[in-house]
Amino acid sequence: MTTHHHSTAELAKLARVLDRPRATDLDFLAELPPSALRQLRDQVTDLIAVREARRMQRIGAAAKLVPAPLAAKITEAAFGPVLAAAIAGSVDPARAVAIASSLSPRFLADATVTLDPRRATALIAEVPDRMAAATARELIDRGDYLTMGRLAGSVPDRVLRAALPHAADIDLLHVGFYLEETGAADRLLAVVADRVPGMVRATAAADHWAEAITLLDLLGPAERSHLGNVVADQDDDVLDGFLTAVTALDAWDTLLPAAAGMEHTALQRLSQRPTLHDPAVLTTIADLALTQDLWLDLLPLTEHLTPTQLHPIATRLAAEPAETRTTLIEQAHAAGATTTLRRITDLLPG
Repeated sequence: MTTHHHSTAELAKLARVLDRPRATDLDFLAELPPSALRQLRDQVTDLIAVREARRMQRIGAAAKLVPAPLAAKITEAAFGPVLAAAIAGSVDPARAVAIASSLSPRFLADATVTLDPRRATALIAEVPDRMAAATARELIDRGDYLTMGRLAGSVPDRVLRAALPHAADIDLLHVGFYLEETGAADRLLAVVADRVPGMVRATAAADHWAEAITLLDLLGPAERSHLGNVVADQDDDVLDGFLTAVTALDAWDTLLPAAAGMEHTALQRLSQRPTLHDPAVLTTIADLALTQDLWLDLLPLTEHLTPTQLHPIATRLAAEPAETRTTLIEQAHAAGATTTLRRITDLLPG
């Protein structure tokens, strides 16, 4: 499930680079893995940059010859935002910021749409908080979460802190959906840690669980478990909505690694919900754990399940070859889960 939604985000980014108004024009690429789509996007961006490099260098050199306010007027009137973004990496960062200071937030937002953060790292690091906040406000007002997500991984934490207060909780979720990598997702949630419960409630209210689960899949182990704890701490209807979505989207392979590091009280809350009393769901969870190397991630959750809930898991374990069962039992012993394991093995037939 999450692979599909990561691919959807990557297709939207690729469509932006190719100047295709509709990402659906690229649906023929939808079966490619997200990593391949990102590699293609980077290659296209690099080809465009190489083709235009000499022209950008000449224009960048010319920008040094006139006062910054005049250069800003020329930029808005003659170059436009797309060319301005292309030139940004060819101008001294301090000079670029001086010019940008005289540009309107609307123009800056237009320029960031096509800005390649890989070629503007030094410039992005120099952006004043005030400018970042104004540009982010413009992008959020437009609903351009793709641009926000693409840039969020490249800006310093101080810029994120300046840029995100204007965003509503649901806006933060949409930005997270378009983040580029695990490090960016972890940083975003760390910066807005106090708003994560609000993000979860906003997600439930808008029924945007698919985006939230895609973001969950981007997180590293610690942040993934922390988000799991936050979700488990919500009202029953929010938690039930989340578990229903995980089941419908076939995303238990995303949740199980989170469960491995969750607090005992959070796992207990999960175990009590109706979804985890459904034998079909429990069989699916067991099958994923046994076929996708998530066995040790499953065991902390099984500690809180009743014998009735454990029965489908034991039945699925019994279907494994004897040699495989022996290996899984040894793994559980080595992980210190002997007591939990015994509760499952006691239910094995025979």
